[in-house]
Amino acid sequence: MNRLRHRELLLSLKASTIEACFSVPMLNLTIPSFPFVIAFAVTALGWNAGAVGLMAALPHLCNLVQPVLATALRRRMALYPIMVVTFIFTALPWGFVSTLPFIQVPTRDLVFVIILSVATLSNSLGAVSWSAAIGELVPPRISSRFFSRRNLIFGFWTLVTVTIASQVAERGSNSLYTYGWIFAVAGLARLAGLAFLTRMRFPVSVMVRQPEPPSWKELTEPLRDSNYLRLALFIGMWGFLLNLSQPFYTMFLLQVAQRPVGDIGWLTALAGFGGLITLPGWGLLCDRFGVKPVLYVASVLWAIVGLLSWSVAGPRWWWHLAFTYLITGGTTAGFQLCQFSLMLKLAPANRTPYVAVFLALTSALTAIGPVLGGFLLHVIPDHLGTFLGQPIRDYHLLFGFSMLGCLLSVHLLSAVREEEAHPPETVWRTMQSMRAFNPLLIAQSAAGMIFSPGGLVALGRHSVRTLRRQVRQIGDVGEDLVDQSSRVLRPSKPGPAKPAPPKDPPS
Repeated sequence: MNRLRHRELLLSLKASTIEACFSVPMLNLTIPSFPFVIAFAVTALGWNAGAVGLMAALPHLCNLVQPVLATALRRRMALYPIMVVTFIFTALPWGFVSTLPFIQVPTRDLVFVIILSVATLSNSLGAVSWSAAIGELVPPRISSRFFSRRNLIFGFWTLVTVTIASQVAERGSNSLYTYGWIFAVAGLARLAGLAFLTRMRFPVSVMVRQPEPPSWKELTEPLRDSNYLRLALFIGMWGFLLNLSQPFYTMFLLQVAQRPVGDIGWLTALAGFGGLITLPGWGLLCDRFGVKPVLYVASVLWAIVGLLSWSVAGPRWWWHLAFTYLITGGTTAGFQLCQFSLMLKLAPANRTPYVAVFLALTSALTAIGPVLGGFLLHVIPDHLGTFLGQPIRDYHLLFGFSMLGCLLSVHLLSAVREEEAHPPETVWRTMQSMRAFNPLLIAQSAAGMIFSPGGLVALGRHSVRTLRRQVRQIGDVGEDLVDQSSRVLRPSKPGPAKPAPPKDPPS
């Protein structure tokens, strides 16, 4: 049988969540388009906007070429060994960052580019094999709920890791030595995640190479699925327009708003905090109303908040960005959950070529965004006037155009078909009555912990309670999901009594 037993599935879901608690924080520190690597390139290496734009496009360029490489690997290997090998090559190169202080400047940049290229391409190949493998493991009926809960757990550890790493980098004066140690520890964390990945049990289709190697014609199957192509068009256009500006938020905060790296870490942590609060709600909305309308609402909220806030940000007005990061962090979490769930939902049983082609098509558009954004910042005059005593910079023009384009591109999603999808208005009305989506309550909770007289004590107590809750959730994640999906995993005829929950395997 290709299906796993109840106990095997339960332990695999648990191990998958623990693996993510190690791997995802490491990825948030090492993905070239994310704030931490951009801050490293600007402060420690002195890269300009053009170089940052090319670096931010690297993950999407790797996604563009990965269908051919992934198919070639699958003709020789099963999905599982591909995952293991790509995990290793995603982690190991970052240990060499610690050698950069001993290398001269022209060669130093070249070495870092090689490290970025090897690790990013490996991560791109691993993402395809992991998505296909996890799609075979998790039953479709519980996928939205499982991934929302899994994202919630590893999101907490991502928040903690990015905050600590940013503070350490600032206190270390943004030196190459400090960043080298941070990246080395991140690589070790990825290898620790690999240890839990190897404890997972996957269906036979993941563990064994297919008797008939995948044909190159498989890559053309998604191109004949018009509904799947419409989803890829929306995600690609959204990624292109968003990445016109998003990789340069960090440069704007460092160079225009004159904020230190530590403040960028706190803002990134607030975005993670917003995602932690809203993720359970996004999962419930997807299960109740379908994925497409939830994706629509999250996209509109993201674009409107970004348009209003970044257009007026500057050296004098930047505190409101804390609220912006909080809200867009929540919408980002919902967007990512919906994108992944809808991608798997619309794909047929043979998901691997669909996932590979989806990433390639969306990345082909997204990769243009940061490169074009860096070019526009180079040709647009730095100063464009003043408004209410605050200078208008080329960044403001780029940010406003990017968010306005994202808002207009949401209409492309209306052409995507999803069975039993409700109108977006029903999602919006339900969100207004849910505590997880009340921005005033979110802001009040964050401000109360950070700025109240007893804020540090309250924050410490909250952190301890959250840590205990995360440990308990890691211990039982997947158990209730498996119990509720028994009709999917077992025959309908009566079976033996449900066994007691298994104990955690030894470390």
